Amino acid sequence: MHKYFYILGLLVFFGCSKVKELIPIEVDLALGEQFSNQMNAHPMQGEILNYTKNKSTYVYLEHIKANLMKSDAINHKKDFKWELKIIKNDSVLNAFCVAGGYIYVYTGLIKFLDNEAELAGVLAHEIAHADCRHTTMRMASEYGISILISMFVGGDMSTLVNIGRELLGLSFSRTDEQEADEMAVAYLYDTPYDPRAVGGFFKKMIDNGKDSKMPAFMSTHPSSDTRVADIEATWKKLGSKEGKYFDFEYNEAKKAMN
Repeated sequence: MHKYFYILGLLVFFGCSKVKELIPIEVDLALGEQFSNQMNAHPMQGEILNYTKNKSTYVYLEHIKANLMKSDAINHKKDFKWELKIIKNDSVLNAFCVAGGYIYVYTGLIKFLDNEAELAGVLAHEIAHADCRHTTMRMASEYGISILISMFVGGDMSTLVNIGRELLGLSFSRTDEQEADEMAVAYLYDTPYDPRAVGGFFKKMIDNGKDSKMPAFMSTHPSSDTRVADIEATWKKLGSKEGKYFDFEYNEAKKAMN
């Protein structure tokens, strides 16, 4: 308890400088837990697939997540939950990861993509948002830093529940999206996947004429073709390492989906 009041004092003293470092990780975990509780009770745009009945699909996605978690570029690998759930809705091309590492993937996105590396690229982008604590910083901007921390100090659970409902309504800034893209390339660089696959989703949306309907989880600022070029530039900056795409394995996994 005392450390939180100490942090509040530092915030007053330092203002907004180094805000991310001063907000306790427990804030991210509490935000994510409340969101997860809300999703379990009232899933959005589809039901959460039962693990036992869809074990092969969950095992496959957990395999992709495990590959990503090998990356040394993930800062909060041991701090967050990194819990993954699949939402059944073939019409939604979406995935997201909220504060604390709670990952959600829609079946529509899985079926839309062509290979394992592309899905790894999307998951890496979403994991980066949580790892960079973008959601928490958006909440701090919305409520005020001191007020946000005070909620956790006071333990006002009704407030936390309401906050949990709001997480998906937050939009990331252009800087947030660029950072998530760059970190996603860095994550894939430490895996068997080709890091350029981070841009695979954007390329397919362009090829299918769906660029104007880009889902909120990958905002169109900047444009998709610009983001693909920036992803390629980041890949080259890191050393232009090539990797695998695992097309066959991915198509077999899609066939096994219920």
